Amino acid sequence: MCLTIPAKVLSVENSVAGSSVADITVEGSGGVRKIQAVELPGLKAGDWVLCAYDVAIRRISQTDAGEILALLEPKGHIDVSRLDREFLELLKSHAAGGLSKENIIRLLKTEDPLELETLFAEANTVRQAHLKDFFCIHGIVEFSNHCVRDCFYCGLRKGSADVRRYRMTPDEIAETAGDAVNRRGYKLIVLQSGDDFYYTDDMLADIIVRIKKICRVFVFMSVGERSLECYVRMKAAGASGALMRFETSNRALYDSIHPGQLLDKRLELLKGIKKLGYYLASGFLIGLPGQTEEAIAEDIITMKELGANMVSVGPFIPCQSTPLAGHPAGSAQMALKVTAVSRLFMPKAKIPVTTALETIESEEGRRLGLSSGANSLMFNLTPEKYRGHYRIYPDKYHGKEEIWENYGLFKEALSYRMLEKKMFEEFEK
Repeated sequence: MCLTIPAKVLSVENSVAGSSVADITVEGSGGVRKIQAVELPGLKAGDWVLCAYDVAIRRISQTDAGEILALLEPKGHIDVSRLDREFLELLKSHAAGGLSKENIIRLLKTEDPLELETLFAEANTVRQAHLKDFFCIHGIVEFSNHCVRDCFYCGLRKGSADVRRYRMTPDEIAETAGDAVNRRGYKLIVLQSGDDFYYTDDMLADIIVRIKKICRVFVFMSVGERSLECYVRMKAAGASGALMRFETSNRALYDSIHPGQLLDKRLELLKGIKKLGYYLASGFLIGLPGQTEEAIAEDIITMKELGANMVSVGPFIPCQSTPLAGHPAGSAQMALKVTAVSRLFMPKAKIPVTTALETIESEEGRRLGLSSGANSLMFNLTPEKYRGHYRIYPDKYHGKEEIWENYGLFKEALSYRMLEKKMFEEFEK
């Protein structure tokens, strides 16, 4: 479901005894507006509510409202008179047909504190203009840490000898997803693994069918470079989305860190997945060896060319069991700049705050990401006995999910219908 900035009720009109719907006027970050309240008996002026799609769906306390606002509200007024005019004109160019590659590079290279503050604020404004105050919360189940690939940056690579391997059974996967949906209120679940062909096409399709039988949920598959036929099968079984990064669009860099793999094959598979009607999530790593701002700009452009609905970008974090163990971690600040530029370049995309950013910045990473144009959080639902063994990189951050779940997850059927509407809007853009 989606977390939304709270609104204060100014008045309640047309409230009819026995009716579950009332017309109300609220004031929030978007100003004063008229919306409907659903299943909120006794609502009165002065109350605080969470709203989605112009519907108030939960009453919350003033204290809780203040906590959400402190986490998500953008900063106050920025004195742009101190900014270089060229920078301001460049920043405005996104609204006049999009940013050029040169402009993207210029934004990625800036280190000026005021320019950065303005960039992040503009990205947040664009996010609000196109997506309103929706911050989506999704869950991920890491069901296998086996992988046939040997990617130099990944702690799960085939050559890693210090990984305690595991595979969840289809029953475990379905039960974990069902609990997250039916008990906790999740409406979108990502099933993720390494490239593990122990799970056949039939098994993956059956897992999706099992989940859809026990709960109403959007299922996204993150299972790597499978055949296009496998993605056809998973789509027919009920999968709605696919998550697969291309990691870098620079061919020489891709070849240097992906032994035995081809960038063209990865990109063609992503294009094929998109044509099948999947909600496509893709992206890249920030801070790879030799990566330049020019290469990152190409990555951002590639995401848009692929038609990605969700942008997944995060800083590289070294893992001891990999050839890149001695390479420094990617920059959290660059990750925030990429988030902001991606929002300007792809205004309607869903942009999650990645776990890698949270790992570098902990809880502050969530706030920084959300205030720089991101609008989504992905929480780990993997059973505790397996969670620590899915070590793509060390010390993955997990924390305070319960607070965010309390504000952003709703078990009511209305929340599924609202997310479904949002999904279709994204497909139609």
